[in-house]
Amino acid sequence: MLEVLRKKGVNKTILWIIAIIIILSFGVFGTAYRIDNIVNSAGTMYGHSVSIKDFQQAYDDARDQQIMEHGEEFFKSGSNIDLEQNAWDRLIILKEAQKRDIQVSDQEVVDFIASIPFFQRSGQFDQSLYTEIVENPGAFNRSTHDFEEGMRKQLIIQKLINDVAPDLVLTDADLKKEYQKRNEKLTLQYVLFNVSDFGKKASANDDEIKKYYEQHPEEFRLPPTIVLNYVQTKDKALADTLSKELGNGTNFAAVARSLKLDMKTSSPFTQDQPILTFASNPDNVVNFFKMKPGEYSPPLEAPDGWQIVQLKEKNDSAVPPLEDIKDKVKDALLMEKGFTLAKPQADSALKALTVALKTKDFKTAATALGLTPEETPSFGRKEYIANVGLVSEFQQEADELSMDKRLSGVIATSQGPAIIYLEKMEKPEDGQFESDKENFKQQLSAEHRNQILINFMGQLRAQADVHSKIKHQ
Repeated sequence: MLEVLRKKGVNKTILWIIAIIIILSFGVFGTAYRIDNIVNSAGTMYGHSVSIKDFQQAYDDARDQQIMEHGEEFFKSGSNIDLEQNAWDRLIILKEAQKRDIQVSDQEVVDFIASIPFFQRSGQFDQSLYTEIVENPGAFNRSTHDFEEGMRKQLIIQKLINDVAPDLVLTDADLKKEYQKRNEKLTLQYVLFNVSDFGKKASANDDEIKKYYEQHPEEFRLPPTIVLNYVQTKDKALADTLSKELGNGTNFAAVARSLKLDMKTSSPFTQDQPILTFASNPDNVVNFFKMKPGEYSPPLEAPDGWQIVQLKEKNDSAVPPLEDIKDKVKDALLMEKGFTLAKPQADSALKALTVALKTKDFKTAATALGLTPEETPSFGRKEYIANVGLVSEFQQEADELSMDKRLSGVIATSQGPAIIYLEKMEKPEDGQFESDKENFKQQLSAEHRNQILINFMGQLRAQADVHSKIKHQ
């Protein structure tokens, strides 16, 4: 049944409605939750109780969205989407829509559902196919009435979104100007006043080191780390069998051995720098850090098969004792002193360069001042740059430069004060804008709407002040 969803897909309009409901929150593995029997409320929102029935409907509606978007992938290894947060977000938005008296007619619901490709045969809506997919336990597993009411709420949400975040309107001239700016390639020349060189001229005694440590504790804070037990297998059925036999208090290694599988234990790692075994799926890594000690993941698809993971140990973020990191603190203090020594020289050099550039190029002017000019590779203003030294730090400052304003002020970098100069700017080829125009226009509009919605949802969440009583199984 899910093959129907995967093959026919969802059109772009529907995907926009699905994707834009909220900036999705990622959370714990799976979609199971429970509410204590003695509790008759899922939680509170805007100071009022939310019934279990209302929460369940919102939760099921959120699940429908993910099935429509991901199809069979949603069921493959457990969703990484936090459907609980999704459900609360839906309730928050629908409350706001109710305040604004936003409504959707039956005909609008009918027209929308009829337009969904996987409910069609030969381009026409098919009632029997629709009922089969919606009620199928392997797909939506809902009554058509509940599904349709969920779609009604989704359309209400879409109307609210359209009111709050309308399409961005730009003239062709403004659109072209932004396109050129984003697609320009820049080459910079720069001089760096390296703080490590200046730091060598400074000294630091024990009292200064202790004072710096006490005044800058967060600078030395270590991020949280975790240690995982895990099993890998290429056999999905075997992974499923193992998963079913695991539970609170079970011996992971013993159960794995009984199935002729080998449990391994990772070294400690941080969320930003996971070990290679888990690095292929960042969403999984995020979820590992949300697990509780002893908790198991469902079978997770990996590049070389399937993994089941148990959180063995979690170490909270902490600032190490001074005696353990004294050398590191001293280096940081010397770097600070180095920056203090370097900054006046950079300020003086900027004044001299400003005068010299009236008659000389940057390289000649800098060299004449006894400085060492260097040059960056070509890069785009909005291009993602990773691990290219100072280029990524220069990128934001370079956004203020143009052929009319080529010299920066003194800027702070991780290596010390620097001065940058726009040596060359390459504009996109003629005709490229026209061929990319429509896609770029949609991209800008989506960026604009998303930013509005991020702010809007942040405000609504703060006002709603949700207190959930939901507990994950």
